[in-house]
Amino acid sequence: MLGETLDYWMLKVLAHRRNIATEEELNSHAGQATSQTFEAAMPKMRKLMRRFGGHLRADLAKRYLDMGCGTGELTLALAHMGVGQITGVDFVPRSIDTARTHAARMGLANASFECCDLHTWRPRHKYDVLLSFDVFEHIEAPRQFLARMKELIAPGGVAVVSFGPLFHSPFGDHMWGFFRLQIPWRGVLFSEQAMLRLRRECFRPTDPAQRLREIAGGLNQMRYSEFLGHLRAAGWQFDYLAVNAIELPLVRPLSNALARVPVLQDFIAHNVYCVLRPI
Repeated sequence: MLGETLDYWMLKVLAHRRNIATEEELNSHAGQATSQTFEAAMPKMRKLMRRFGGHLRADLAKRYLDMGCGTGELTLALAHMGVGQITGVDFVPRSIDTARTHAARMGLANASFECCDLHTWRPRHKYDVLLSFDVFEHIEAPRQFLARMKELIAPGGVAVVSFGPLFHSPFGDHMWGFFRLQIPWRGVLFSEQAMLRLRRECFRPTDPAQRLREIAGGLNQMRYSEFLGHLRAAGWQFDYLAVNAIELPLVRPLSNALARVPVLQDFIAHNVYCVLRPI
């Protein structure tokens, strides 16, 4: 807005340090699975199923791949609901450690986890249903990843994708973890370097990232219009699409209408729920 230094001082008064943690501290918590963590995932999965309008189901006859599974709560929720086989993949070792601890504690034989890079991973078989929850805004090269997904999907398969917030939407900077007051469109209005300086001071002091794309987990700054362009270029079509699946009767139709206006959609499209099929 006003340059890195002034932006930093304007935002600093709104920041807090309650969630500050080093990478070493975060790693030390890996594997500390609890029954409460899993119980919280079950209602979240049921909410996801509602937002996909019946297009996301637990099918005993199908093989699922959860791409970017994180600590595995949603992967295991689907396993518990009765999918045939489900594999969760993530490249963060502490996340897979936690996921495997969950799976062992729960005794779910239909769930497994791999710590690897999905871009180069070579699975033994293809999958009927590709899953991606809260990941697409973190993938460095989303168009190339969409092309890669076509190599993982079995004939007749679909990809079930939800993600957000997109970068130009009101809270697309993903920096809510260290602000007392959440300013909408903060990532658009303020300097990236000012935001990262505050992030190091108040949230992740051992993450040396100099750009948002370099933070642990990544943030690709993708806009909604760019996502639509990536889909077309990679050869996917929609079986189902819901934008801004906000469960508020008056807000949802208004935001959906605005998200269809080309000049406004990038600033309004907060989250996306879609089912994709290769063309």
